[in-house]
Amino acid sequence: MTRMKPIAAALSAIGMIALASPAYAGEVEELKATMKKMMERIEQLEAQQKSQAAALKSAPATTAGAAPVAIPANVVTAGTLPNSIKIPGTDTSLRVYGYAQLDGVYDLKGSIPARNTGAGNTYGQNNYDWASNVAVQPLNRNQNGVQGKNQFYSTMKTSRLGLETSTPIDGQNLTVKLEGDFNAPNAYQGEGISNSILFRLRHAYGEYGNFLVGQTWSNFLDLGSFADTVDFNGPGAVPMIRQPQLRYTIPVGASSKLALSVENPQSGETDRRPDVTANFTTNFTNGHLSLRAVTLDYKNSTYGSKQGWGLGAGGSYKLTGNDTLVAQINGGKGIGRYMLNSYTQSDSTAGSQYNLWTAVGGHVGYTHAWNEKTRSNLIMAYTKFSGTSAMEAPGTGSDSDPNKHIKEISVNTFWRPMKNTELGLEYAWGQRETFAGDKGTQSRVNATARFTLF
Repeated sequence: MTRMKPIAAALSAIGMIALASPAYAGEVEELKATMKKMMERIEQLEAQQKSQAAALKSAPATTAGAAPVAIPANVVTAGTLPNSIKIPGTDTSLRVYGYAQLDGVYDLKGSIPARNTGAGNTYGQNNYDWASNVAVQPLNRNQNGVQGKNQFYSTMKTSRLGLETSTPIDGQNLTVKLEGDFNAPNAYQGEGISNSILFRLRHAYGEYGNFLVGQTWSNFLDLGSFADTVDFNGPGAVPMIRQPQLRYTIPVGASSKLALSVENPQSGETDRRPDVTANFTTNFTNGHLSLRAVTLDYKNSTYGSKQGWGLGAGGSYKLTGNDTLVAQINGGKGIGRYMLNSYTQSDSTAGSQYNLWTAVGGHVGYTHAWNEKTRSNLIMAYTKFSGTSAMEAPGTGSDSDPNKHIKEISVNTFWRPMKNTELGLEYAWGQRETFAGDKGTQSRVNATARFTLF
């Protein structure tokens, strides 16, 4: 319609020029009649365009009975998952996610032994990893030139890549997730040569309806109350387990759920039956609350078997403004690997008796958002152990002596200078104390730079 008005004006101008030009009377009349017909046709087309535009504006989004517009099979469209696309020729949505991440640590005091084991100064050749683990911090009395102060280490191990799909089947969605990072122990071509690192599996599962089958975080975890730390492990009073499992989730009302699971066991010398967990979570306007339980079976070929158990509670609360408070507590007899600090202190044969350690630990974290791009966190954690008199007997002064309690404090700041980029800086202090009174102190600075794919 906007183009026809200039055309009509031009034709009118032509007509005026023609009328003003010297011509025979018959020719002028014929030209005027032609121009009149053209103007009538233009006005008719303008009216038709106005009518069509009004009809489109008032028509519903989908007309009943009208056939949907066909989309070519090779056209990529938006998927049903956040930031996903629909795979052409299928009804499956695909989401790709991940990031490249650099982590740097500087130990002002002794670092854990695993960081300096083997040729090439390769870190993380056993379960201790390179991140904070105060439970195995070397005792102050044993620190030497190899495990001593002022050590620096950097890595890209925590860089991550993941795929997630969603496919509608009989009114429900089948979700499949596959995720990994590069934080696997590697003594081959480590820092001394090409700094090669190995890809490791984090998550691999399928979820349909109320069922989840595969490997992911243990049902005993409450991720919503984890502390916001630069350190890859965070405070040691929380579980850090991903393992194969079969989980069934029961909705309870509009905002709660009860999840039950049987999971891969790893307690004692032999694994006779799976671990069993339960997790009840309820959400409310300003946060959430989670109550959890786990049972573990311990078997020792010489001393028999013991039944271990653990309980946990955690939650988050949104304070006024943009501040958030998180807290979590876990404990039990033989809770073992379901709390990072008790991973190496779960069962004992001290005094020629088979017993389980009792451990209780928790943390509190406070997040203050300075603005949309900057936030800071203060986290405090504490873990306590107890056992029989034989288990609590003073050790030999070695780094493997059992802990009586563990204290941890960290403070950090995260900053997003631009899109898809986040930087973090943190100071972390921790101290373990054995039943003999020996102490092992961690004092370190953590830094990170993360660049997300999109």
